[in-house]
Amino acid sequence: MKPQEEAMVGVIFDDRGEALPAYPAYLAQRLGCPTSDFDVVGYAIQKLGFVQVTPIRHALLIKFEPTTVHHLAAFAAFYEIAGHSPGRLIIGFLGKAGSPERYEICNSVIEGLKRVEAALDQRPGPVNLVERQSRGSSAVGSRGHTPQEKLPMRERAAAASALDGLACRAQAGDQPRKVSVPLDAISPRDEWLDQLLRSWHNARSGWRLPSSNSLDPLQLLNIARGRAHIVDTRPSNPESYRFRLWGAVNSYGGNYANRTLSEMPAGSMRDEAIEDYWGVATTGAPTYHLISHLENNIRYSYTRLLLPLAADGQRVDQLVVLINERPLPELEAR
Repeated sequence: MKPQEEAMVGVIFDDRGEALPAYPAYLAQRLGCPTSDFDVVGYAIQKLGFVQVTPIRHALLIKFEPTTVHHLAAFAAFYEIAGHSPGRLIIGFLGKAGSPERYEICNSVIEGLKRVEAALDQRPGPVNLVERQSRGSSAVGSRGHTPQEKLPMRERAAAASALDGLACRAQAGDQPRKVSVPLDAISPRDEWLDQLLRSWHNARSGWRLPSSNSLDPLQLLNIARGRAHIVDTRPSNPESYRFRLWGAVNSYGGNYANRTLSEMPAGSMRDEAIEDYWGVATTGAPTYHLISHLENNIRYSYTRLLLPLAADGQRVDQLVVLINERPLPELEAR
């Protein structure tokens, strides 16, 4: 296996904390599973408690099943995350047969680790990995194994030190520019965003994503009142995503209809939009952010809701970008 190919598929940690390449054929042979019409990676995660970690652009995608995850696999995954120091974490929860995977996008590593730990708490005997690694104590696996049996002391100390370093870097900024907020915690000040989120949910057919045809365009435009963009996400390169509709009611100015993201003014706002749009287009998971930017001596303060659309119900081909410009006292409390 070539290193570049292995980096693309990532690794999967087994119940002993051992890192295995996440190649289906390799895992099938290793686990003695059939190779045809069988999701061996999904089986390993859901039934055996393995954890998959895959680098994608400037993020790490972590897949696990909270109710069955093995403690040693989770511990090793945390160590892997600390070693990468990613810009963001994408947490994937495998769905049951016939239902889609769920994703959460976390723009802070520490926030992502806390989300993972909260999900792990769903199973008996919570792992408490962030707290236990920082204190140098152990997490006991469901089969009686402990991290001491798998990782030498110097490696466990390095993992704790790396996580502590991530925490320090995450807390270093006095004024966070962007905070990801759960969809069920949308502020009453963003009531119209919540209204369109409910419309998006109602337009879904089972686990399939809604299409542009399944939403009422007149309702969308009437509620958004010039504060909505429609973005074509069919290109594989997110810099080539194109604005099909540009909502003119915003402080950003200009008319960028039919322009790509790469044609937007250079700066951190464009760079973060490229990453955020790509994240939602990749996972199919809506996101709600509180955002404060200072760019070209202009302060931008707004909340943003990204809603994915898919003509076939699966592959995201459009994003609805909803912007509500307002003061953000919520950021001062974080």
